[in-house]
Amino acid sequence: MVIDSNNGIKPGNNGGNNRPSTVAPRESGPQSGAAGSSPRPASRDSVELSAEAQSMNRLEENLAQLPDVDVERVASLKQAIAEGRFEIDPERIAQNMLNQDDLLG
Repeated sequence: MVIDSNNGIKPGNNGGNNRPSTVAPRESGPQSGAAGSSPRPASRDSVELSAEAQSMNRLEENLAQLPDVDVERVASLKQAIAEGRFEIDPERIAQNMLNQDDLLG
């Protein structure tokens, strides 16, 4: 498919249509429109979030309230490493990785 971009219309050019627009700008305020007419009814559009989306919103709100770093936990881990008490359990790490994968999948 070939696109012909040489149509003579340039940005800001209405393609040779020099007629004035027949659409009047909207007036702002509570009584836009002709005098004596009632204002338009309020829009009744609505959005309903799924249970999953509501749960995600609550989770995000809870996470936003937590500190980025648990300073006490970091200090205790540093102390354990320095004293040689920090043990790595590869089985536990692997199981936690699989659990995370199950949550995401």
